[in-house]
Amino acid sequence: MTQPITAVEAKQVLSPHLEKISGCIDQGWKRWRALVDGDAELGLILSNRSRASIVYDCIRYEATMAFHGKGEVHVSEKRGVTLLTFSDKIVLRFKKFRDDKMRTSGIPTQQSKAFAAQVLPGMEELTHLVAGYLPDDTGIGLHLAAITCSLDDDQLWVLDLDLGFDQAVPATPVPLATGQDQTDTIVRPRSTDRDQGQAASEER
Repeated sequence: MTQPITAVEAKQVLSPHLEKISGCIDQGWKRWRALVDGDAELGLILSNRSRASIVYDCIRYEATMAFHGKGEVHVSEKRGVTLLTFSDKIVLRFKKFRDDKMRTSGIPTQQSKAFAAQVLPGMEELTHLVAGYLPDDTGIGLHLAAITCSLDDDQLWVLDLDLGFDQAVPATPVPLATGQDQTDTIVRPRSTDRDQGQAASEER
């Protein structure tokens, strides 16, 4: 494992792609919203885990469409998890945050532990990042989206993503999730975190 790069270095690498990364989360969430707008009871029927799986699959699709065949960005799949590799310096995955501290949920599989420890097999030389989102209290809007860098249980830094998403809530809100309301692009220093998990057996 090499020392993870700084937020400034990461932003230099990711700068040309930040809009697309935000767009993948934005569009993935819009697809979930479209489902609920078409059948408001889905918000009551589906669990948080089911919703997270649907949103993850939509984000994964958007990421594949946005980055496949784009030279310096390599799209790959590792045990059901879509990974984006940028300029042979950063490997990024998408995930749902479980709270304002941008901690992630999921079963601590060997793969998730390796990702959090920055030692994912075959990618030990790359800095491992998570692009995540946090729903608001209704489960209809997004409270925030950000890119985080962690090392085991320590969150090293956060790069907030700017979402150009319409936050208007439909007539029937869905009583799911947690959050409040905010977005922007800033860099923050650390708090604490623990990471990831295998896509087939966790809340994405």
